[in-house]
Amino acid sequence: MAVPNVVAATESYIPESDEVVLEILPSTLFAQDDELTKNRQKLANDPKNLDLATTIAARYIQLGKQEGDPRLFGYARAALQPWWEESAPPSSVRKLRAELFEVDHDYDAALADLRRVVKKKPRDVQAWIELANILRVQGNYAEMNKARGSLSEFASPIEVMYVNVPYLAATGRGKVGYEQLEKQLPSAKAQFPETVPWILTWQAEIARTLGRDEEAEAHYREGLELNSGPSYLLRSYADFLLDRDRPEEALELVQDHTADTGCLLRAAIAAKNAGMNKRAEQWQQQLADRFEEIRLRGSEPHGRFESRWAFELKDDPKLALELALANWQKQREARDTRNVLEAAIAAKKPDAAQPVVDFLKEHGTQDVQFDPLLEQLGGE
Repeated sequence: MAVPNVVAATESYIPESDEVVLEILPSTLFAQDDELTKNRQKLANDPKNLDLATTIAARYIQLGKQEGDPRLFGYARAALQPWWEESAPPSSVRKLRAELFEVDHDYDAALADLRRVVKKKPRDVQAWIELANILRVQGNYAEMNKARGSLSEFASPIEVMYVNVPYLAATGRGKVGYEQLEKQLPSAKAQFPETVPWILTWQAEIARTLGRDEEAEAHYREGLELNSGPSYLLRSYADFLLDRDRPEEALELVQDHTADTGCLLRAAIAAKNAGMNKRAEQWQQQLADRFEEIRLRGSEPHGRFESRWAFELKDDPKLALELALANWQKQREARDTRNVLEAAIAAKKPDAAQPVVDFLKEHGTQDVQFDPLLEQLGGE
């Protein structure tokens, strides 16, 4: 991995004019959330109030997932600070701390907290769902299936769906997963409307892996009509558009959400592909600065984002491959896999991708975006 340029990251940037937009702040930071504001004031006077702290942290995590702004996760952590370093905090803190570890891609720490929670509360549905999904992201399907089995013993079908569908999609049974989503969608719309964007996003992603583009796009659009906030949906649809040489539409989708690093990455790629070189260069530099700032805080940037930044914006396939392979040791979702395959081809190092190719074969993964890449690598 490249050594960070600490000096460059700390140099001041002076815009050429007052017209230069340095950053678009999320509307959430200025929204009048009276209840949250009042609770923060109360917590300032009573920082060890557990119920108040967990309520505030949960709200900030919810907003962070919606906006993709890392500052919101920082506020959540601040609320939990009295218990953050404890080896045996209350279960309510463990669950929220696990979510924040997951945000930082510290999956082992998140799993450790979640395992303690389900040991103490073996029928905690949300903890089992989080536990199983982290194991899936890591590609640890054997352990993931054990967690899924435990959840299935007492959870409802729609709760099990959260674990089952992504697993089916990752292991070559996307059609089955899609059918399960279709079956659950009517009851979800009637009883659990907050789950509908998640369902539509997964329907879109599975349809895409199967090469059913019209269906995929219809699901993306329906999801956005319901809620334009979820950053994951925006990122996924932006990638769909970029892959189909529609950079202007991708840019329109994400350009007002650049507080989220994933959206900023797509915006920079879209601008570059659309020939808007100056904007692309500005956003590319913003990404570089964010990665360095994360390192200066003692953490690691999201390898999935940084490898794409190196590959698609810096045109440095060797660095991209190095970053993608390191990231793949942590998480093995479709985008992580694609990053390795593309970078290995561009860097002319097909052997580097062999462990990834073997993993796909072992688990029967099917995704039309992998087919041409595997063919170039000499696979099947």
